[in-house]
Amino acid sequence: MSQLPRRGVVETTVAGAPCRLTRTGYTGEDGFEIFPSVADLPHLWDALLANDAVLPCGLGARDVCRLEAGLRLYGHELSEDITPLEAALSWTVKFDKPDFIGKTALEAQKARGLTRCLVGLTMQDRAIARESYAVLHDGQEVGVVTSGTFSPHLNKGIALAFVPPQLAAEGTQLAVRVRHEEHPAVVTKLPFVPFGAKK
Repeated sequence: MSQLPRRGVVETTVAGAPCRLTRTGYTGEDGFEIFPSVADLPHLWDALLANDAVLPCGLGARDVCRLEAGLRLYGHELSEDITPLEAALSWTVKFDKPDFIGKTALEAQKARGLTRCLVGLTMQDRAIARESYAVLHDGQEVGVVTSGTFSPHLNKGIALAFVPPQLAAEGTQLAVRVRHEEHPAVVTKLPFVPFGAKK
């Protein structure tokens, strides 16, 4: 497994089960994903959990890790109504290609300028920002949280949110409305926790 490069894929066996093994993941950590047949899942699960170093975790734990890594999630930071330019993923768009679905719309959006962009927010008190909470500037609603949680690595609340471009600079002081109260937040460079910092 150590010979497989990041984002590498190999057909192999794990605990006797034929599978596709990839050095990928959605947590910001160096890890592997195992793709066996459905019939081999119970055996493979039991074999992995027989190792004392392996512990199961749920989607909540995965989501905390992906948010600490600043990774976008479809339905939150990406959707049919959110473009890669707004989600700070313009590096994924190859504008020099002759044509692709959505190219004209993205070029038009790029030319006229964005009205919202995705930023990281670090909460400045013990409040936790959650999806759909309002983001405020000088008491006025200016944006919305798309994902938020408590970061065990930073020991504070973190969130991804859409705000106007003029409020997107690192260090900008904002607030998030949590249970009808404003709580201070600061625009923070992504990722919150650098890739490879967690093992």
